[in-house]
Amino acid sequence: MLTRGSTTHSRAEFNNEVQSLGARLHGESGREQTSLGMTVFKNDISRAVKLLGDAVANTRLDAAELELLKQEVAADHASNHKDMKATTLENAHYNAYRDHMMGQPIKGDADQLASLTVNDLNTFKAANYYGDNLVVVGTGNISHEQFVDQVNNAFQSVSKTATGSAANMEKAIFVPALMFIRDDEMYNSNVSVFYDAPSAKHEDFAAFLLLKHMFGSYRIDQ
Repeated sequence: MLTRGSTTHSRAEFNNEVQSLGARLHGESGREQTSLGMTVFKNDISRAVKLLGDAVANTRLDAAELELLKQEVAADHASNHKDMKATTLENAHYNAYRDHMMGQPIKGDADQLASLTVNDLNTFKAANYYGDNLVVVGTGNISHEQFVDQVNNAFQSVSKTATGSAANMEKAIFVPALMFIRDDEMYNSNVSVFYDAPSAKHEDFAAFLLLKHMFGSYRIDQ
């Protein structure tokens, strides 16, 4: 919803701004973090930071846009089984954490999706999108000092601390269990192994991510 309209840009205006920059907009949502970024030319960094800051600081959570997004996510739910890797990882998370939030699908429970409201999103944003919980990163041939000033200006209206109470803060209990799922239409065997690892704020988290990307995913075709 962050790129579907703000108090200063409609969804169409936001998309037009991105296109006028010749930029690449990319985003990803996981169980523990969400990322939103843009790849632009050096001379357009200021405009890109301003757009991203506006999307985060001045988000306009529109009910009509939410209904459209719910339809898109529902379509994703219907086709989840076609992605064997994603299906394997979802089941592995459930097997490892069971009833905890960490064990639930990244895109939410399909049965609860229909009841999601703008108020729910506002509550979630207030509890999670605040200064101490945000990291803004710039890479490439940029001026550090100028980038810091641009970020401070673009994100200055974001509250430093949470303005709401976060849900699901109880510690996840790792369950060392095995799960076997049979699907006679699979052309490969899919195996996922989970183990305790550093959390997002742990000093070893970045090093662990490097190991994960180097060794964490294999595929053997029969």
